[in-house]
Amino acid sequence: MHPGLTRSFLGLLLLTALAASPAWAQADRLVPVGSWHYDVIVRLQQRGHLLTLPPTALPYTQGDIAEAVAQTDTTTLHPVERRWLHLLRRALRRVSERVEAPTVRWEVALDGGGQAANTERPHVLRPLGEIVYAYPYGQIGGAVQFGPLVAELRTRHDLFYNDDPDGLDTALRAAARSDHTYVGARGTGWAVRLGRFAQHWGVHGETATVISSNPRTYDQLSLRLGGDRLFVHSLLGELDSATQDGRFTGTAGDDSVRVGSDRRFVAAHRWTWRPSPRLSVSLQESALFSGPGTGFSLKYLNPVHPFVYVVDNRPKNDENNGMVGLLLWGQHRRWTVHGQLLFDDLDLLGIGNEPPSIAATASLHRGAWTPILDAGVRATLVTLRTYNAGQPQGRYLYLLRGLATQFSDYVEAEAYARVLLDAWLPGLEATPYLAYLEQGDRDIRQPFPPKDSPVGWIFDGPTTQTWRPGVRLLYQASPWWWVRADLGLNRSQLEGTDATMRAVGLLEVGFRLQLDGTYSIAF
Repeated sequence: MHPGLTRSFLGLLLLTALAASPAWAQADRLVPVGSWHYDVIVRLQQRGHLLTLPPTALPYTQGDIAEAVAQTDTTTLHPVERRWLHLLRRALRRVSERVEAPTVRWEVALDGGGQAANTERPHVLRPLGEIVYAYPYGQIGGAVQFGPLVAELRTRHDLFYNDDPDGLDTALRAAARSDHTYVGARGTGWAVRLGRFAQHWGVHGETATVISSNPRTYDQLSLRLGGDRLFVHSLLGELDSATQDGRFTGTAGDDSVRVGSDRRFVAAHRWTWRPSPRLSVSLQESALFSGPGTGFSLKYLNPVHPFVYVVDNRPKNDENNGMVGLLLWGQHRRWTVHGQLLFDDLDLLGIGNEPPSIAATASLHRGAWTPILDAGVRATLVTLRTYNAGQPQGRYLYLLRGLATQFSDYVEAEAYARVLLDAWLPGLEATPYLAYLEQGDRDIRQPFPPKDSPVGWIFDGPTTQTWRPGVRLLYQASPWWWVRADLGLNRSQLEGTDATMRAVGLLEVGFRLQLDGTYSIAF
């Protein structure tokens, strides 16, 4: 972003903080999308609770979670649901405190843990390598808030940054990078944030087709306008540059003298209508734009500019790759449905010269089938051209990690049942499941097939079919530590070859140490 724009933005935030009414009780720090809080929240939402939090617009703020928890009638909850709510209360114990005087809220925290698996890629349906891989991590950071103004800094050390088989190494020194770092402000009907943090436009733990938490966090300007029933999200993010001969190195500037480089940005808008807490409909659009002189673009940030009338109309200053999609989330009693459909390049169902490029995901969940049993099914389809483009710079990637899905040319499905084992050990749950994956030969990072090529719309080349019966285990009796595992047996068969069997397992442990408080300021 241009330095002058950055200074203007920070100045606007400071004036907002000084001129605002004394809303000193707000707690607008973002809860990172990968946090355990969302596991608890989505379980409660699927049972009909905490629905003031929009289920498909992550991340939430600490204050929004604390307010939703405080409004929940605990007398109607099952003991397991009360335990989940208690975890959130303990984690946000300071947030609910109301203070009337001008007050600075502060927090320092240390997160740590690690992941171990007998696959280099921590995706149990797509294992890579057979030895045991271990990826410890640690994160230290702090946050301060004064009125509606908040600033947060987190630095994360993670060995997986160096060894990610799908993405580029994102950490030069000590396997660490600034990961969840931003400044922001919020008032009635609006919020603005500048920095590096993850967003997920979908249900936690499910595929999102436009903006997801899959890539490494990237620098962005994020806006939210509207109320609880009707609101718009707008995002303008800076991605990694690509060399002008179409390579992604993470250091395109090193090659710029020799071959030149193209700067790359992503813009996305989401208009959401929630006529009731149990129904949400969203229209989503996204555009990736690039060029040697590309930079901050007002036309892409403006949420009332439909991209279909912007990306190719004159003045066309940049190359671009646009897409549009729909999202539906609904709940009736304790049945919850979530679906997304995305059209890439607006080539609706092959009306143009190109086969259809779509991504679709759907889920159906039954909360509290019995007081200790939830169950559901979910499925995802991504065609082979989706998230790709004729020019390499238009691929929907950040440091080779997908902005929405990591893979293309596949169909994936799963049926599962979650069993809550509190009667045996409070905090323990087991989720047996049966998963299926059919993966074609195409990848987002491969050259885009020409329009006149014989390549179809999905499943190019021989496909690999994988069945996996497995079980996911979670033990969390405290907000300050947890243990997860995913154990199962993969039966995989490449078309035309014999099937192979392989046990694939993943283990993760985590902990958090936190100090927080308030400091009153007398004028």
